[in-house]
Amino acid sequence: MTAPRIIVLSGPTASGKSDLAMALARAFPVEIVNADSMQVYRFLDIGTAKPSPDERAEVPHHLIDVADPDEPYNAGRYVADADRAISGIVSRGKAPLVVGGTGMYIRALLRGLDPAPADPAVRAELARRWEEEGGGALHAELARVDPDTAARVHPSDRLRVVRALEIAKVAGIPAGRSRTSWAADRGRYRPLFLALWPGREALYRRIDARTEGMFRKGLVNEVRRLLDMGYGRELKPMGGLGYRQAVAHLLDGVPLAEAVESTKRDTRRYAKRQLTWLAAEPGLVRVAPEGAPEEVSRRVNMFLS
Repeated sequence: MTAPRIIVLSGPTASGKSDLAMALARAFPVEIVNADSMQVYRFLDIGTAKPSPDERAEVPHHLIDVADPDEPYNAGRYVADADRAISGIVSRGKAPLVVGGTGMYIRALLRGLDPAPADPAVRAELARRWEEEGGGALHAELARVDPDTAARVHPSDRLRVVRALEIAKVAGIPAGRSRTSWAADRGRYRPLFLALWPGREALYRRIDARTEGMFRKGLVNEVRRLLDMGYGRELKPMGGLGYRQAVAHLLDGVPLAEAVESTKRDTRRYAKRQLTWLAAEPGLVRVAPEGAPEEVSRRVNMFLS
């Protein structure tokens, strides 16, 4: 059976993916499949820059608001959910437009789940050490055994720090080397893989403006409501960009201005990691934001013809 064709639109955070996706959906018979690991969670709206209710009413969006903040959601579940959504879209005679910047989700969708080794006992021990020694100690250990991965992973990113150490301990080699054979395209889908590629200064200005806009729109109040609902700071989505800074403002007394600046800084760092991942993806087509609607429309038209 021939693999279905899908369009993937990625790029760093704040590069304009959502607006471009809506423009494409108005011009072509597509439905949008979310590939942002934070937009899958209910009640997290402002800090995740979800499409508005009007946009979601105008164009079908899939895999948004599919999990509660305390509900486990990972790449395996994402692939299963996305496969179902894509199958339904194709059955309706439309093209799936996968939109987002979560590299782990997009890689897993295109090439299958990461086969890097796992050992629940090792993971449990690392989790215990995280609680007792703190994330800084484990990140420092990761920097010794796998400096490349450590440079891409924030010290507070418990999931990725623990996972990278688990791979290194079980496989005996760094996580990047254990995935070498997996990096080749396995052909689950036939993608047109596009990525918005803004200049650094322009991107940083967009990040700063978006961050300030999120806090103006009420991100702190959104986080306050989440805490009042019983969703604690230890949950994965509450550690997301903007959310952990708002939590620190509310619970630790961090000044709001400092929380805003910290969010800008950490978002810029995250965008750099996204660009590093995208630059290594096979078959990727870089698109400059200037003239992006025309360029992307031309490529999509050729792809769907």
